[in-house]
Amino acid sequence: MSGTFFKSVRKHIGKLDAVHLREQYGRLLEEVEFMDRVFNSLSEGMLVLDATGGILKSNPAAERLFGMDLKSVLSYFTIPLGKASKRELTVTYPETRTLELQTVPMNNELTLVLLRDVSAEKQRTAEELEVGATAAVRSLAAGVAHEIGNPLNAISLNLQLLARTYPEETAIAECRGQIARLDGIIRGFLQALRPSKPNLLPGSPVLPLGKCLEVLKSQFEQRSISVSLDVARSLPIVAIDNAQMEQVFFNLLKNALEAMHDSGHITIRIWADDTCVYIAIRDSGSGMTSEDLAGLFEAYHTTKEKGNGLGLMICSRIIRDHGGSIGAESRLNEGTTFTITLPRLEKRIRQLEA
Repeated sequence: MSGTFFKSVRKHIGKLDAVHLREQYGRLLEEVEFMDRVFNSLSEGMLVLDATGGILKSNPAAERLFGMDLKSVLSYFTIPLGKASKRELTVTYPETRTLELQTVPMNNELTLVLLRDVSAEKQRTAEELEVGATAAVRSLAAGVAHEIGNPLNAISLNLQLLARTYPEETAIAECRGQIARLDGIIRGFLQALRPSKPNLLPGSPVLPLGKCLEVLKSQFEQRSISVSLDVARSLPIVAIDNAQMEQVFFNLLKNALEAMHDSGHITIRIWADDTCVYIAIRDSGSGMTSEDLAGLFEAYHTTKEKGNGLGLMICSRIIRDHGGSIGAESRLNEGTTFTITLPRLEKRIRQLEA
């Protein structure tokens, strides 16, 4: 039954007698019951939330996928209201599964939440896609690194000669330092693309994040970008590869810089709960559409005119190899937030022992 029918009934309702009203009401009731049966029979979970996060409507699949009462779920997971977002969640009851959660803003300040189990899909395709994409990117990156490395070496040698002639010249030392940093970035990029697992050691994400902030400090100052850092007083230890996490933070912070105008603001928050440590990086940039978010972590998907679409794919792989996850929330013209989730070290040990 199409929307045209209901518009027609509303237009002529004043002319309908009791018999015709009952007839139209019956047809309407049949349509509502049919839509309810369809809604309740879907294998994907669906919820409609109001502006305060209250549940207006849900289907049985949503509760089945979460494995617990939906009101309890919403107290554990923060659902972005009125925003387009897409991320993955890991639930452990009644069994460990990976769920894809997507939010779509609707009219009247409502938010549609779509939920599906992607565990089997990820297990079946992720490794194959990763191998193919990584092989292609690694080959490309090796060639690019070679082409960049040769002129960098030549520049470095000439700077060394200049330093002997002008040992007091601070600009030469600064240039040599920047050359060394570029060489480190290239090496780190190639290392991140290699299929080898990270060298996980007990540590904190604060250290690699701090190094990235220091490297980018001059760019923040030149563009009057303010950065606020909110770190919980007591953070649990996580298993982390500092070099690879520096690559992740550097990529996310550079993306934030490129998404913002001068005098923008970046907010970084690090906190923890009983199972995980969270790092949220929010910028005041241009934001993204739902379509941009859909393929955000896929190879060669980019929203930049000169981007190659590799950075976020690499970030996603690194975080996944750390046993964690990364998600994004965004609203057009209001900025983007990337949230990294890393399991606490004691939780990861329990999982390995199990």
